[in-house]
Amino acid sequence: MPFEKTTKGNPYGLIKDQHFHMKAIIKKFCINGKLKVIYKNGDIRLCKSDNKCFMGNRAWSQEMETTISHPIERSFLSQVRKIENGESISNHAAISDYHLLWCLRWHYSIMEAEDYDLYKNFPCRSLDKEFEELLESKGKVPVRSGGQIAGRFKATLDIKALLELEDNKKIYDGIEWQIVESKGKSFISADCYGDLMAMTVSPKYRLIAGKELNDKHCFVTDDEVDELNLESMNASHNFYFCRDDS
Repeated sequence: MPFEKTTKGNPYGLIKDQHFHMKAIIKKFCINGKLKVIYKNGDIRLCKSDNKCFMGNRAWSQEMETTISHPIERSFLSQVRKIENGESISNHAAISDYHLLWCLRWHYSIMEAEDYDLYKNFPCRSLDKEFEELLESKGKVPVRSGGQIAGRFKATLDIKALLELEDNKKIYDGIEWQIVESKGKSFISADCYGDLMAMTVSPKYRLIAGKELNDKHCFVTDDEVDELNLESMNASHNFYFCRDDS
């Protein structure tokens, strides 16, 4: 039972609408509060940045949101602001960390973790639901009858481990991110870039990973934007999104 509603009134203010991609970035694609979402099956919708297509249903715990995700998001957003202000990237690792976090959260929002036997046949009873939520709000993991934990806590444990996994760290070792700027056509973004070492951070800017970059900030033509947008379309899993310039 991976998706669980909070108790009525959500007394401990647990985050229920969990974006796998930052709302602050998604909003950069909005015009009059909406952006265009194009699904792989051909459906096209105008959506707000808090549309369910960008979220998981309590797919991970409060700890994942506040203690793990928020510091990574803040560091990443600081670099995006530098780019938008015409400055150079000062912390390439912050962008790499977010690229991996985005991928992991997207995965667990789609493939929600099942409840997990943290202990086998542990002689304990389940706690009252509201008390469970109190513990979750404090960054703790409530254990239920038999030693089981809710799927969202298992997802958090998995994501924490994968963020620190040496094989994942090696992927980003020595990586720098090139700023690609369009003065004309708008960039689109994939729902998640997965193992493609690139990401669109606004209709104007795209980042591409590389090593020993000679050109840290380049400008592209409309034709080149089309090519990069096709790359985003191909990288997307369920949909891609963009400004509604029609």
